[in-house]
Amino acid sequence: MNNSQPIGKIFTKEEANNLFGNVIDSVSIKQGEITSVLNQIQSYIMFQVSNGELVILGEGRKLLYPIVKNVGPDEVFALFSKSKVVELLSSGTGETISIEKRQNHLTVTFGLLTLEEAVWCPPFCPY
Repeated sequence: MNNSQPIGKIFTKEEANNLFGNVIDSVSIKQGEITSVLNQIQSYIMFQVSNGELVILGEGRKLLYPIVKNVGPDEVFALFSKSKVVELLSSGTGETISIEKRQNHLTVTFGLLTLEEAVWCPPFCPY
């Protein structure tokens, strides 16, 4: 994996639905909470939705959200570049971000824009 290449691509919500299928499960987080998580990381952020609960990790698989949660080393997360999440937040609109499970994808939607093309960690954890 090329570390200088941003991970993730922003699509319109409509494109995302066509490309990645319907949302099976979705969890929302307030924009302010995501911004505070982004302030704690350097380059990468990872998301997972498990049993209706959102889990966010930073570099080194450090737990950032929620504060108390056990995460096993083999649990798979969708990894994005911090820069792509920041770009989504600056381009989209609204107060809440939806982390969405789809058939074989995890997407991050803010307003009418959706971020996808994550890499799965493991096996690809760039740190």
